[in-house]
Amino acid sequence: MRKTVRLAVVLLLVLPSTVLLAQENPMVYQRWNSFRLNKVATLFNNTGLLCDGNQQNRPLARSPAFEYPNGSGLYWGTSIGFVVGAPADQPDGTWGGVNPDALAFLDGTMDEGSADFWNEEHFAPYAELAAPEMASMSDNPESWPDQWPATYPDTDVPLVVGSEGWPGFGPGGERVADVESFSVAYGWGGTDQLESANSTTRWLKTQMVVRGLAWQGSLYEDFLVWVVVVRNIGTDTIHDLRVGTHIDLGFLPEAWSPAFSDDDRHYWNGDLQLAYATDDNDYEVSPFGGVLSGEEIPWGGVCALRMPGGDHRVASYDASHFWQGQASPSGSGGNPEMYYDWNLMNNNDPQDSNGDHFDDDFDGDGVPDSENGGPGYYVGSGADGLQVIGSSAIDLAPGEADTMIIAVVFGTTREDLFTNAARAISLYENDWQPLTAPPAPTAEAVVGDRKVTLYWDTAAEEDPEFEGYKIYRSADNGVTWGSSTFEDFQGGIHYIPLAQFDLEDGLKGNYESLPEYAWYYLGDDTGLPRLHEVTAEDGLTLFQPGDSVRTFTDRDILNGLTYQYYIAAYDTGNGVVGPLENTPATLPDEINNTVEVIPHAPGALSSLDNVRVVPNPYIVADAFEQGLLRELQFTGLPNRCTITIYNSAGEKVRTIEHDAAGSKAPSIAFWNLLNDDRQLVAPGVYFYHVKSRIGTKEGKFVVIL
Repeated sequence: MRKTVRLAVVLLLVLPSTVLLAQENPMVYQRWNSFRLNKVATLFNNTGLLCDGNQQNRPLARSPAFEYPNGSGLYWGTSIGFVVGAPADQPDGTWGGVNPDALAFLDGTMDEGSADFWNEEHFAPYAELAAPEMASMSDNPESWPDQWPATYPDTDVPLVVGSEGWPGFGPGGERVADVESFSVAYGWGGTDQLESANSTTRWLKTQMVVRGLAWQGSLYEDFLVWVVVVRNIGTDTIHDLRVGTHIDLGFLPEAWSPAFSDDDRHYWNGDLQLAYATDDNDYEVSPFGGVLSGEEIPWGGVCALRMPGGDHRVASYDASHFWQGQASPSGSGGNPEMYYDWNLMNNNDPQDSNGDHFDDDFDGDGVPDSENGGPGYYVGSGADGLQVIGSSAIDLAPGEADTMIIAVVFGTTREDLFTNAARAISLYENDWQPLTAPPAPTAEAVVGDRKVTLYWDTAAEEDPEFEGYKIYRSADNGVTWGSSTFEDFQGGIHYIPLAQFDLEDGLKGNYESLPEYAWYYLGDDTGLPRLHEVTAEDGLTLFQPGDSVRTFTDRDILNGLTYQYYIAAYDTGNGVVGPLENTPATLPDEINNTVEVIPHAPGALSSLDNVRVVPNPYIVADAFEQGLLRELQFTGLPNRCTITIYNSAGEKVRTIEHDAAGSKAPSIAFWNLLNDDRQLVAPGVYFYHVKSRIGTKEGKFVVIL
């Protein structure tokens, strides 16, 4: 199959355009998948695009596009991808296509829609590595191909598969991260060549191996790492090759908000090798209504952990407008030769005061901003700005490869962003050996009438540095984990737990060993919650009768609201970093330390007298509303019943069939205020009729929108 695809690409160069349309497009093997393990969530593909916020056509965007925090519904990614470029005078065995005008080469993984790059993706996936539906990830064998090939395609380099059946990033093919992705793509002419007889279609004969790495834990939850290996699969040496990262983050992306409020600031930090950005005025119109303040808008960027060639540091930094000045040295070069010269190499940029290929003069006075009090940042006015970081020039002989490693990092403040970037650097410099908290507890919940009882195992207590448990509660799908917060010395935001229990061992109060972690509270020597021996009457499924578990009951809640809880085990600190604690799992329906529940009263057994509509009246701005959820509830229901809703004219508006089987709230039915035609109902008085085997109930309620 692989030979067929490559032959189709070669034939494209000699066949007329009418025949080109009949050729197989290798992009049919493009697949997508998502990282959702920690606080950074993004949908990526197997050809090197890390997000697709689609600046030019919002309906075509794919979500999540660097959602932060995970679960918030706020996406900050427009387009992040990788580029390789080289000067025009390459030996014949290093490139494909035609180049009559002797133009430079630039192949990128960006899509034209998200990047405003005038050439579609110049990397195509290998058919033999493509699963039927998803890009390959270590935690989902269904996303793997039927069989891993013995070698990387087009090479004799062994593809080493570890003990889990996954070709991990570590020695022997083992994983180094909690979750990894893996894909391999090859340079080609791009999809544009399938649609026209483009006489200047050209590409370098390179292969790109792309791995994504994600970790859990409070030290590593704010970034994702990407490892990019670029290999020469041609027959001659590619000279002066450069590798870079195309970075387009938007706060918010332009298509999400009115043009008057979407200016962004773009910065470079040479010490951290960090290209980063945030909003320009701490104000954005929220895509969900209302506004976002500066405290709700994060900082984000790309930290270069290793660049190919030279001293393995960034050799060029360019900041430009998404589209203004695109055909000039100050803009985002649309054509490959423009992008290579003006963005990847950053030649002749008027914002580069001294010709060192780093933009540093954003007030245009010819002096670095750091020397005369200039702004120190580029403003992308009326649209996202683009940042490009590039490597030193390298030569790659046939079969030779070099590696770029980056971390996409977020933080709640600039200081928090810098802290998280430093943590990514530390993880890289320590050979991917993370510092870990005690094992996360396995939790289960049992709900009652205005109460939730949590049960969890004691495996974390076997950790020699274990100190206690913290219990956190969220009423907004895990976006926030408490009503009270505080800021640490690096600007990080932390939630005060709902409850905390620690060993009676004399270690209490604030942590003292490292001054920078003195904000961490170890507890009051309260002792741990009592041990409970599980019985059949507890109604648990994860724990068996006779198991010993810890328990906690929360009674300060309302029926009908959705809550998430997570239980964090924490340690005493180790003198290298302060105390570490578990972070919430992002999939509470799986077996982990996080649960999602809806407390409710018992279901009706013999009478419908306790059936109620909550809230009544329904008011959009009422405190009962959770975030953006438009929802009205019928409570006190039997296991099965039919609810019919009528307007004041007696016309049927909606019929709801309630079945308690599998429901998190068996005695509650939820209505989203849409009629049977999926249209939002008008304000007014409504009547309902409940029919079940134990009787009927009628009533009325008011909707005020």
